[in-house]
Amino acid sequence: MRLGVFGGAFDPLHIGHLVVADDAASALKLDRVIFIPAGNHPLKRAEVEAPGAERLKMVEAGIAGSELFVADDRELRRPGPSYTLDTLGELQAEYPGAELFLLVGADILGEIHEWHGAREIAEIARIVVLSRAELAGDLGPSVDLDYTRVEVTHLAISSSDIRRRVRDGRPFRYQIPDPVYRIIVEHSLYQEVELNQH
Repeated sequence: MRLGVFGGAFDPLHIGHLVVADDAASALKLDRVIFIPAGNHPLKRAEVEAPGAERLKMVEAGIAGSELFVADDRELRRPGPSYTLDTLGELQAEYPGAELFLLVGADILGEIHEWHGAREIAEIARIVVLSRAELAGDLGPSVDLDYTRVEVTHLAISSSDIRRRVRDGRPFRYQIPDPVYRIIVEHSLYQEVELNQH
């Protein structure tokens, strides 16, 4: 089995996350992509805004019905700092013989050397950098870990921009799956605003 491991705040999950995961799954012939909402990430520079339970709900709702995508809440259940190495070690034990592919954005590449157990991570999983075609050359600071680069579709959508749009009352509905939109509205996430989108 070939498993993609796709972690992130998913605050909220948006269409861009689904598109790059789908592109990676196709390019790497993955059997499954596991979406893992981040818990207490030691290197996260900005605080997540939605509680872990709500972010998990958004991921589960956004990928519902997919035979390829699954949600996993292990990092939200784990106390203390949440390390990728621990997550990969657990998955390795749960799926003996599976090939693990850690899917990361090109913007993360320069941080990999700071990760806890970076070398061990590279031994457990193949690091896959998801990057746009126009970034085919330099992907950032040199990294002395082996990684595979996969070209993915770039959509100019970000979770932080969606959160700002919610606060400012600007349109965001079509940047996220419909079930995620409903959760944001029903739970007044990111800020309670008058939503009259068409």
